[in-house]
Amino acid sequence: MKKIFILLFVCLFINKSFAYGETGKAELNAPTKAYILSRFCTEVKYNFAFYDKLNFNWDSLCVASIPSLTATSSDEDFLKGMQLLCNQLHDGHTYIFPMNNPKNQADGIRPFPMKTKRIGDRVFVTDVYSSNLQQSGVHPGCEIIEIDGENVLDYGNKHIRPHLASSTPQWAKYKPFAEFELTKDKGSKSSKILFKNKKGKEFTVESNRNLSWDLKKDTPSMSFKVKEDNIGLLTVGSFQNSDFNRTYFDELYDEILKTDALIIDIRNNSGGNSSHADYLISHFIHLPIPQGTWSSPMYIAAHASWNYPREWYMQTPDPILPMDEKEIYQKPIVLLVNATTFSSAENFYVLFKGAKRGKIIGTPTGGSTGNPIFIDLGFGLGCCICTKHELDTDGNEFIGIGIQPDIVAEEDINTFLNNGDSVIEKALDFLRSK
Repeated sequence: MKKIFILLFVCLFINKSFAYGETGKAELNAPTKAYILSRFCTEVKYNFAFYDKLNFNWDSLCVASIPSLTATSSDEDFLKGMQLLCNQLHDGHTYIFPMNNPKNQADGIRPFPMKTKRIGDRVFVTDVYSSNLQQSGVHPGCEIIEIDGENVLDYGNKHIRPHLASSTPQWAKYKPFAEFELTKDKGSKSSKILFKNKKGKEFTVESNRNLSWDLKKDTPSMSFKVKEDNIGLLTVGSFQNSDFNRTYFDELYDEILKTDALIIDIRNNSGGNSSHADYLISHFIHLPIPQGTWSSPMYIAAHASWNYPREWYMQTPDPILPMDEKEIYQKPIVLLVNATTFSSAENFYVLFKGAKRGKIIGTPTGGSTGNPIFIDLGFGLGCCICTKHELDTDGNEFIGIGIQPDIVAEEDINTFLNNGDSVIEKALDFLRSK
């Protein structure tokens, strides 16, 4: 037994760390891969908030994965295989990722310098950050037809979607084509992209991903404007600490108070710090809002020795209180959401809905929130595992489902191509009718 332990120790620790991006190289040997797999599978058993809801035997799946994962020919293939295993959990806050940069910085994972989004069954460019792309004819409104000879939807569903953590079909349908996701790959990898501009002319751009990002856009994730009929439009694109500036919001709030109605747009907001969501909602409620109960798995070794069933810690947080230092906005509000409204943005939705503060317009949300724990798996790989199972304020499930809007409204392609937004127009029409 002692010799086996020493041998395993040597096999593991003479190994180098993960070398993602170095095609064909396998720095991780089979025992190391087995260790990483075992570590991840064990951490899921003890930390995953939805382990009791799995409709398959996790241990059996992990054991069955050992031969194929330990036999992968490159570290890149091993990572992708681990991601496929992880995604059997169907949770948007549980995922595996490389922690180290590749030795060759040109092989770092990056997208083409442009943002995209899916509308219906088509994919469009929304922002361009490189003069190289711009000079090639790529502008907002251009449609992406093909990538590397594959239909753009087929490409996203084949190369991006399987490795993207997801809790719901709607998130999996739209997220691979949102923001920078679609074209992420090794920087040195060249791709050929077929575009079609607004006039219907098709053209091809072929390049690697190491293009300059020289068209820097100082676009805040939070913005406010006043539309016709003195209806305000507050766009909150993120609740990340680096994006949500409370001082800036406080400045905007003085202008918001002057409006006769308000649209709050959290479409494409993939979350961040839920305390920012709490801060935001506190300006629009005049009574305390109860919060939903949450639970998290517990492990007590002595209880396990006595064969106790799995135990859970449960808590119902204190209600969110109205802002007591400012005037409360009490005029009509509409909230806009979509399939990429996610995480703490969904927490905001839950509070807004619980407060019965106004109508929600859009499409079902991404259906994933929680509190992931970070775990260093060793050898350059890390993972996050969702530890928190949350319910809405009425005790209903929304994780793995998404929250349904009061009024369904999808973006219209023709309106988008004419620099409009049909969902915002729907919200304006609704507020004008009140």
